[in-house]
Amino acid sequence: MPIDVDEVQRRKAIAEATLAVAARDGARAITIRAVAKELGGSTAMVTNYVPTRTALITNAVRAAESRWRADLEAHLGDLSGADRLRATVEWHLSTEPEDLLLRTLWVEMLSSAHSDPNGVDRQEPREAREEFGDASTAAGVPDAGLAADVLSLLTRGYYVSTMEEPTYWTPERASRVARAVVDALMDA
Repeated sequence: MPIDVDEVQRRKAIAEATLAVAARDGARAITIRAVAKELGGSTAMVTNYVPTRTALITNAVRAAESRWRADLEAHLGDLSGADRLRATVEWHLSTEPEDLLLRTLWVEMLSSAHSDPNGVDRQEPREAREEFGDASTAAGVPDAGLAADVLSLLTRGYYVSTMEEPTYWTPERASRVARAVVDALMDA
């Protein structure tokens, strides 16, 4: 008789194990075998739910996204208008240790886009652009669509920059740039 497994819980456990491997050994160390070992089981307990390395990484990134949404809402609280827009952008420029780890995984995920286009998470960037658009509209930015695109490029570029030059792109420097960009968009 087959074992009854909650697929959502198993995918969550696989995501946590993937993050643990990446945090301990680096993103390049993520393999189906390494994640199965972290879980204390066979590779089948992974591949039945997440069949490829890219899928492992995408699963971990997607699991983190649900936490991000709750964290963003808590960060924004009752802010409105320009304050909400600035806080939204600043939240996206966080440099918490888990954020840095997830950016590394994000780059790993994107690096496989040519060979596994279905393995790349395309929902989160759309949701982020929508957040920027909604916040820009509420702040009275004249061209909220352009603002959403600019802020999306700013934050995505920041993710890569924090890996290229982590000591240069401090939270203070990023906040200064973000404030200048938001102010320019507000005045456009």
